Amino acid sequence: MSALEKALIELRRIHKKLQLDGSFEKNGQVNATWPQTLERSVETDFFYDNYEPVGVEIETGLTSIRFFDLNTLEDDQVGYKWDGNSNKSQLNPRWPASFVVFMDDIGGGKPVIAVTDIEGTPVFASYDVAWPFKIADSLADFFFAFAKLIEVVHGKFEIFEIYNDDDELSSKFVKLLTKEVSPLLGEENFERFFDYFYG
Repeated sequence: MSALEKALIELRRIHKKLQLDGSFEKNGQVNATWPQTLERSVETDFFYDNYEPVGVEIETGLTSIRFFDLNTLEDDQVGYKWDGNSNKSQLNPRWPASFVVFMDDIGGGKPVIAVTDIEGTPVFASYDVAWPFKIADSLADFFFAFAKLIEVVHGKFEIFEIYNDDDELSSKFVKLLTKEVSPLLGEENFERFFDYFYG
């Protein structure tokens, strides 16, 4: 069993245990349905073939994050791969062809990106106008870390309890998340991962 499969099994287990919105479903149709305009990797194929996110939206305590399913994946690149042009005719010259946004916050503008031309498919993220930065060395590492984040936020803090009375992140939450997630990503990636979700 690959690291990615283990990570996705864990993500689906925690998602189901916490009874969160949507589901991760076996699709098996990536070869037929993957958008021709987007690059792929072995890891993105495995993810969407075996654990396609359908209606998955997860509250992180600061914002809701949604996964893109195969039906919306191409359209959800608008504003990133395409310069806000819904007919997809105007490529963003700064956006690498290998960048595929597979998650974003509900309002948009906080993409989580699979980098498809590097072995293991590293994961980058961005917010506001910042250039994307790496938050995980592989898609597997990202899913392990995200599963742990969900488990901490929903299972230990009941979502909004991650804040103290002064509307700042609880030191208990920061300490626990660091303990649980930093070893999965490495210190530098964890700092950027944390900054993406809570910075």
